[in-house]
Amino acid sequence: MTPHPYTSWNDTLKEKFGQKVYKVSLDAGFDCPNRDGTLAVGGCTYCDEGSRAPGIKPELSIREQLLEGMERMRKRYHAHKFIAYFQAFTNTYDRVEILRKRYFEALDHPDIVGLSVSTRPDTLSQGALDLLDEIGQKYLTWLEMGLQTIHDKTNEKLNRWHTYKQFEQALRKAKTKPHLKICTHIILGLPGESLEDMHQTIDTLARLPIDGLKIHMLHVIKNTKLYEDYLKGEVPIFEEDPYVSLVCDLLEKIPSHVIIHRLTGDAAPDKLVAPRWALEKGRVLHKIKQELLRRGTTQGAKAILS
Repeated sequence: MTPHPYTSWNDTLKEKFGQKVYKVSLDAGFDCPNRDGTLAVGGCTYCDEGSRAPGIKPELSIREQLLEGMERMRKRYHAHKFIAYFQAFTNTYDRVEILRKRYFEALDHPDIVGLSVSTRPDTLSQGALDLLDEIGQKYLTWLEMGLQTIHDKTNEKLNRWHTYKQFEQALRKAKTKPHLKICTHIILGLPGESLEDMHQTIDTLARLPIDGLKIHMLHVIKNTKLYEDYLKGEVPIFEEDPYVSLVCDLLEKIPSHVIIHRLTGDAAPDKLVAPRWALEKGRVLHKIKQELLRRGTTQGAKAILS
């Protein structure tokens, strides 16, 4: 098999653990400051259930969700090793003693080799960082911070209500923890953003000390504010080939040491309105790889480090 022309998350895990490792998505019952009234209500305009992965059952305990997810992946993929992924909503948004209880409930299984925690940059307490660094001494530990864009005006339109400055401050603080790795999330195709805006986001991230990156196309999901705007014709959506081309352009700028966790997105087929081509994840990833090979280029080929 031809190796990826970018630093693949799956390949990195295989190299570390000697086999493919699968993430088990969890809903630990946390909230978000842009949902509970602290900053706003309603959540991000594109979000219906806190970016909860299809199939998660929040009514189950963390232990039950974990065991059910592991069993599903064992049957489908013959999986043996797993990462507990606190995905839904904002997973550092509570008291440290609550975080500790829920994280360790997920880690209490011999087949769990790592922890991944998805959050916002404005909800990272020193205690949460200390806890994650403690866990990182025994388990592979990733903190996934949703940035989406460096442009504050866009995040205001999305009802996110955190700033790029807050992200940079949180990143610098997190990078003082030697046992913690940082992955950043961005979304391409956000309402009102130009190609130049998206390149500016990547150009900025390329100069920051991130360890990983998730790139996601904008999804329109039923029963969201974004869906209402889409029905009014106010939300342009990427076509597949322009998206593939843009991702390749951006990958060329990302330093090769940055691990690429994702280049497309998942959504439940019954909820995804657009783009429907995103459901063909394998095809999209194949096209990205083939386009980079066609260009004769790789991740980081045009990276400029300050």
